[in-house]
Amino acid sequence: MIRAWGVGFIILLIADTMVVVATVIKIYPRALMLLLRISPFIAAFVSAYLSPRRKVIMGTSMAIPTALLGVLVTFAYQLFGKEVDFPGIEGGLIVFVVSLAYGAVLCAIGGIVGYLLSMLIMTRKMNKEQPL
Repeated sequence: MIRAWGVGFIILLIADTMVVVATVIKIYPRALMLLLRISPFIAAFVSAYLSPRRKVIMGTSMAIPTALLGVLVTFAYQLFGKEVDFPGIEGGLIVFVVSLAYGAVLCAIGGIVGYLLSMLIMTRKMNKEQPL
């Protein structure tokens, strides 16, 4: 289960790092912003799919690192002199709460989809192994 959660976290970390680096070097591709927005879903999907049990909970738990990384990205922008919508500690709390709510919805959906896909694949494998 730790491996499944770790893979999901790495997906989130890569997406957030790519966006910060692109912003620092002044490249603003819209595809990276799309990746940032859907990375919680992808991380939850992969985490739930790889988890041996409690798949939906594992996927939904990706909402917490989504929110924490959102705060870290905001602080990183501030350190590099970029303007952010919610600066400072109070702004970080606002970003955390909003990111947690947004992440919870996307991660729950990703966790459910990962669970359903793993069950579908397991069912197909079981049906192939049964003789007719």
